[in-house]
Amino acid sequence: MVKIPDTIKEFIENQGIFVVGTVGGNKFANVSPRIFFRVDEDVIYWLDFFKHKSYKNIQTNPWVTISAFNKDDLEGFQFRGSVSYITDEPTKSEIKDSIISKTLKSNSSSKVSSLSEKECNLVQFEPKVCYSLNPEKYSDMSIGSDIDRNQLF
Repeated sequence: MVKIPDTIKEFIENQGIFVVGTVGGNKFANVSPRIFFRVDEDVIYWLDFFKHKSYKNIQTNPWVTISAFNKDDLEGFQFRGSVSYITDEPTKSEIKDSIISKTLKSNSSSKVSSLSEKECNLVQFEPKVCYSLNPEKYSDMSIGSDIDRNQLF
């Protein structure tokens, strides 16, 4: 498992948003933003309030890409890895409540507040490889990986 350095965890938290890319059985890519999330040492959790494209794609293909970017500093990170759903109720409730609490502290809009009251799935993302998205760096070289470099996603 790839350990997420504190500097990258902080970076993602400071952006307050990241994008999840999925591909399902129809081979069309889908990207969707996430604001309800938590970054831990070796896993990223997010809440999925909808059972639309991303949800359906994950049912077919659990390999996803996460990307966070700061447009002002032109820096960012991309993670590739696999997802699963947390269904164990005590664990799910604890993580979900911590994510909702954190998100509502930083975003008090009525839409976000309303969304936070809906039922949702808790997604657990385990990063397998991390890349820099900084244009001046070698963005095709991983900065952290626990996979065989010949393995395809």
